[in-house]
Amino acid sequence: MELYSGDARSVKRNDLLNFEISSDEDEKIKAESGTQTKTMAKGKSSPNSSMKATISSGLKQITPSQKPKRRKIKLMNWKRYHKLSVIYSFLDDLERDYPAICTISVIGKSVEGRDIKMLKISNSDASNAAVWLDASIHSREWISTAVVTYVADYIAKNFHKHSKSITNKDWYIVPVLNPDGYEFTHTNDRMWRKNRAHHEGESVGVDLNRNFSYGWGNNGDQGSSGDPSNVFYRGPAPFSEPETAAVRDTILGSASPFKVFLSFHSYFELIIFPWGYKCEPCPDYLHLLEAGTVMARAIYETTGMIYKVGSTKDLTYFACGTSTDWSYAIAKIPYSFMIELRSKKHRFRLPKDQINETCVEIWNAVMGLMDFIDSTKFKFKTKK
Repeated sequence: MELYSGDARSVKRNDLLNFEISSDEDEKIKAESGTQTKTMAKGKSSPNSSMKATISSGLKQITPSQKPKRRKIKLMNWKRYHKLSVIYSFLDDLERDYPAICTISVIGKSVEGRDIKMLKISNSDASNAAVWLDASIHSREWISTAVVTYVADYIAKNFHKHSKSITNKDWYIVPVLNPDGYEFTHTNDRMWRKNRAHHEGESVGVDLNRNFSYGWGNNGDQGSSGDPSNVFYRGPAPFSEPETAAVRDTILGSASPFKVFLSFHSYFELIIFPWGYKCEPCPDYLHLLEAGTVMARAIYETTGMIYKVGSTKDLTYFACGTSTDWSYAIAKIPYSFMIELRSKKHRFRLPKDQINETCVEIWNAVMGLMDFIDSTKFKFKTKK
């Protein structure tokens, strides 16, 4: 079923209707349905007993047939947060429904053996540049997965209505980069941040966004931590974790040159770019500032939300071994951004009623960035 219709360009709040059958409604059985049976009290005759008494012994007995139980239907929507199984089923459905442009692959296995699934959306044009989107590298940041799945859904279901700046890209989309941690936040600890790596027999986890090689371990404990119990624990070595290694191997092994790297987080309402591991500006600071401002303006024009733009260190703190520093410096992806989504007010527990609006504003930001990229002839200093 198509969720959207009309022009697939800029989307404003309330422009879209989300189709949903909620699991709450699924689990309610109408009292008046007549399909339920109740155990009769001792000594009372059932409605069928009087029927049987009046049927002659020579006739075949007819009893009412019981209707099957209602099947629970789980559909992807952006009115609530979903568990890993629903996210992965959604990806599989996109591949099934749009096989000409959607392909699912498993780019690696997590520490606990879960698949790390990636959706690729492409028209198979060999001249396309590649765009990377990932979410939930920090497992408690649920809104990031909601946003990335929304973007994937909107691109796939409206592909032939999009402008060339969207269709001339190969989209590599990983909605849950940390599947073990993501599942753990749904079942055990809502605030769990790291993966589920073991240290000395205990599941203490590694902060995957401190486990990339560029700037790994710089600045002592200011930008990451060597203490396994710390939330910023960087791991025993760069790319020690299978989740970060999967990102590295997929990007560096791609035949298509990556032009954009967007990693989605929460909750600072920021658009940030390298460097995180040192104070100096990156070689393309001014151009990345301009590109980030394009996204921030699109967000503001959509919902009125204000996202600040700047380098990681300028707007937050030292962060060493991050994916964006690595993607810019080592993978040579010129437009490398971390987008910190809503909200400073609610922190990691963004209310469900803000999911759809957040998704819409970020879609407009992503689309604005693609238009900007295709219209500029800027030559990056970080070229391969």
